Amino acid sequence: MFKPYATATAFAVTAVPSLLQFALPGLQPALMRDPAAIRGGEWWRLGTALVVQDGGLLGTLFNLAFLAVLGYLAERSFGPARWLALYAAGAVTGEAAGYLLDDQGAGNSIALCGLAAGLALAAEERTARSLGAFYAIVSGVWLLATLGTWGVVAMVAVAAAGFQLVAQRERVPAALFTAVPIAVAAVLVALRDLHGFALVGGMIVAWILRGTSPSTSRSTRPA
Repeated sequence: MFKPYATATAFAVTAVPSLLQFALPGLQPALMRDPAAIRGGEWWRLGTALVVQDGGLLGTLFNLAFLAVLGYLAERSFGPARWLALYAAGAVTGEAAGYLLDDQGAGNSIALCGLAAGLALAAEERTARSLGAFYAIVSGVWLLATLGTWGVVAMVAVAAAGFQLVAQRERVPAALFTAVPIAVAAVLVALRDLHGFALVGGMIVAWILRGTSPSTSRSTRPA
């Protein structure tokens, strides 16, 4: 029987400090990505920023929920080693971009972008591919909320369109699952959003996976 050990481990390591930060207000500032502090020698923040969240309680629960769902699908599709490669790809490229762009923050959403890109581009199962593409949309759609009333309307419309990728996945052309993260990444990179760089990192690893394993999920499907 399939057991998602990598997902469970990452979930526990992320959930404990992410929830504990609400009881210990100083925890998140001490662990978050702070380029100035990193340049001063606190290099560990590039890693610890992944286990606390800057999106409040709702954002924390949102990230943890997607870690459970995308993590499970990715580990079932690719196995734990390639799961780690995708998760690390999103984390490393996202954190590097945050440091270079002098962007303070925290959260594991950039690492989730690595998993999402991998699922959308390299998974065989349509459910996995559609959810990966959906998360790529979700990672960028929140930017629309900053545009005021029309931004909220646009956000709802785009989110609804993204939902159709999941609800109508059997009718959606397979190529669209690949096109979505590419388009979202291009827009986010142009806007200097870290999630765009994280998606690019995940896509690079996903293309490598596609090239080295013609049947990525066959050997890891649950019995």
